[in-house]
Amino acid sequence: MARFARKRRVHLHIQKKTGLFFALRPYFRRRGLWGGLLLFVPLLLWSRGLVWAVDVSSLTAGQQARALAVLRENIQLVPGAVVTQEKLTAGEYALLQSGEFSWASLNFLDGRLVIEAAEAKPVPDIAAGTLYGIRAKTAGTVVSANLVSGTMLVVPRQAVEKGQGLIGTARAEQDGTLIFQPAAGSVRAQFEWEFAEDVPLTVAAKQLTGNTTVQRKLFFAGQEISLPSFLAPAESSVSVTRHIQPEFLGLTLPVSIEETTFHEQTETSVHSSEDEAKALARLHGLQALKKDYPDAEFVAQKVDVTTESDTLHYRAVYTIIADICG
Repeated sequence: MARFARKRRVHLHIQKKTGLFFALRPYFRRRGLWGGLLLFVPLLLWSRGLVWAVDVSSLTAGQQARALAVLRENIQLVPGAVVTQEKLTAGEYALLQSGEFSWASLNFLDGRLVIEAAEAKPVPDIAAGTLYGIRAKTAGTVVSANLVSGTMLVVPRQAVEKGQGLIGTARAEQDGTLIFQPAAGSVRAQFEWEFAEDVPLTVAAKQLTGNTTVQRKLFFAGQEISLPSFLAPAESSVSVTRHIQPEFLGLTLPVSIEETTFHEQTETSVHSSEDEAKALARLHGLQALKKDYPDAEFVAQKVDVTTESDTLHYRAVYTIIADICG
């Protein structure tokens, strides 16, 4: 076209250029763009060694929370952390030593950390037997007995004293020979269990004011960075911590943020009515009973409540049936 224009002695004026070459030509002169591209490729390859995502789909919700907490608190294995074989091995041992799992496996490939574990199983009854016999931890009247291993020393409707033997560590063969066996089983008896507590009607308690302060920490490539916070939390604040993995356009980033929210508290006097104090004491009694005898069955109860000098005196006697093997 230029040759034809020179021959005819005319000037050409290009109004519009089309095509891929002309569309990309302006970017060829942008050195920052090409420099950023050259840095992005090796950075992306390096970040394959960071935790981008954690797969805990094979665990239940409770197991997921416990496993992530163990890995975070013991070896700092969180999104954004650099993964090594030593860390994976240490993480497996940490999960096993926590007592929550009987088997654990950590696998890492291209930024994806897969956590697999099996819940720890309870010890079988026969293996949980004692070598020294089972004795009564309180006095009562035997209601029923269940022998797993050893020799039962009591029968239903028999009165037993505290410390009396219930199950022995021997079993008699047909010829009368005694063979050792661990003592295992249960003996349920009826007895009285007592609880007493003094509950003040006016107490000094801390209540939330509604003011909060948030502090954040950033975890990336094994580094911990504290983000600036303009307010310092009050000394009496109570804190709640959560861990967040940010996302960009639905893609999880290899970064973990620890967000701690401090809730300010103030000390005030709280007055409770007699009914509220009685309900609180009853709750404490039932909690203590649940701790001592988880399988207790109620037969009868007697409650005595008196108030003196701004203090409620609570006393309860429960007649229950429970396992007394100690």
